[in-house]
Amino acid sequence: MAVNEEQAADWNGDSGREFVEQRERLARILGPFRERVLAAAEIQDGDRVVDVGCGCGELTVEAARACGSGHSLGVDLSRVQVAEARRLTARSGVGNARFEVADVQVHPFGAGAFDVVMSSFGVMFFDDPAAAFRNMRSAVRRGGMISFVCWRTPAENPYFTVGYAGAASDAGLIVADDAGAPFSLAEPSRVRILLNTAGFGDIRIEELDLPMLIGSDVEDVLDFERRSPSTVGILNGLRPARIDELTAVVRARLAPYASPDGVVMPGAAWLVTGRAT
Repeated sequence: MAVNEEQAADWNGDSGREFVEQRERLARILGPFRERVLAAAEIQDGDRVVDVGCGCGELTVEAARACGSGHSLGVDLSRVQVAEARRLTARSGVGNARFEVADVQVHPFGAGAFDVVMSSFGVMFFDDPAAAFRNMRSAVRRGGMISFVCWRTPAENPYFTVGYAGAASDAGLIVADDAGAPFSLAEPSRVRILLNTAGFGDIRIEELDLPMLIGSDVEDVLDFERRSPSTVGILNGLRPARIDELTAVVRARLAPYASPDGVVMPGAAWLVTGRAT
């Protein structure tokens, strides 16, 4: 059962397939943030953990290892990514992690079924965030933990602004959507209100600034950019000369982030924790 229809369509389409195809790169980019979510969750042996927006399951598997005799459940709207998560988990030999295709806004988890709810960049995409956080609170026992990361502003995250979308917007080819879903929780006061209203207390919202290794060099990142569904949509129908112009702009914008270690950009997120009251 899914009511978040627009996001379900996206994540079961091009976006979901991109995340599977680029899984290793994205795991490298986002891995340091996942580590902080896991540490902040304070998982104990025997805990029952649910990972919201689990994607290809990397955090779910790490939670399963951390909870020992307990178990972890990864949930996501994307059938494509859940299938990949199941495949990778079976290959890893971790036996206490499982996955479901589910809309967290409405999924019947069962009252107090979990000790910990966590997420790595999976809680920004609800069309009804109040309903989603209420349902998460219902799924966690009293005193249970919530731990997640969400992006801060686009201005603090060049990963989202220096590519083809930003270049096309500056050239007047598209209208930039700076308030898009990835940044729906960029305002910490909104996060606090949503959690308080849902029934979480002892809320802590910490700035998390970590480097993100996007690619080995500028050309590698350009190739990554050109493969994304959003870039394909922007470039489709443009004259080759126009595409070359945009590529030159993006290449120049990426250059300052290049080093012998690769193309490294600052990543700015909120690390959010709280307790179910």
